[in-house]
Amino acid sequence: MATVVHPRVEPWEFEALQENAGWCMDIELIAGEAVLVPPIGGAASSARGELYAALHRWQEDTADGGLVLQDVFVALPDGSRPAPDISYWRAERRPPVARGAIQSIPDLVIEVLSPSTRANDLGVKREVYMSSGVRELWLADPDAHTITRVRPGNIPDEVLGDGTVLRTELLDGFALELARVFPAI
Repeated sequence: MATVVHPRVEPWEFEALQENAGWCMDIELIAGEAVLVPPIGGAASSARGELYAALHRWQEDTADGGLVLQDVFVALPDGSRPAPDISYWRAERRPPVARGAIQSIPDLVIEVLSPSTRANDLGVKREVYMSSGVRELWLADPDAHTITRVRPGNIPDEVLGDGTVLRTELLDGFALELARVFPAI
């Protein structure tokens, strides 16, 4: 199997390229490498929509003043500029939303694994998020019908499967049955 080599790009170069393209190039900057991010596909897209809708419903039900965004670039301390599938910031850390990468580390990042993103999501992106101060990472796997909760200092990771309810101390009162995230398509 051939190894894919991604071009090395400095953060300022990446931001200039994105600015020239209106911040809509399907490329992330991960650990200094420009990585193409193709569409994620049906099952992953459905899971991402369900997760976003669940967070949005929770916000409405609790009057949470935090911020939930999909597919926005986030500036991380190592120079990476990933675009998590879903990002959440607590109300007291709510960043301003402007053109370009958000200059604040999310409290929660959700990545939905797809054939085109799986290796990066489970590898280098996971490492970058955990070393950058993300408080919690959810890795949603539509193939296995699982969500893995990753938190700094918590080993092993918490793997939740069908028939379980996802809860987190980060979102007071949030509860999501995994069956809603992975419906039969």
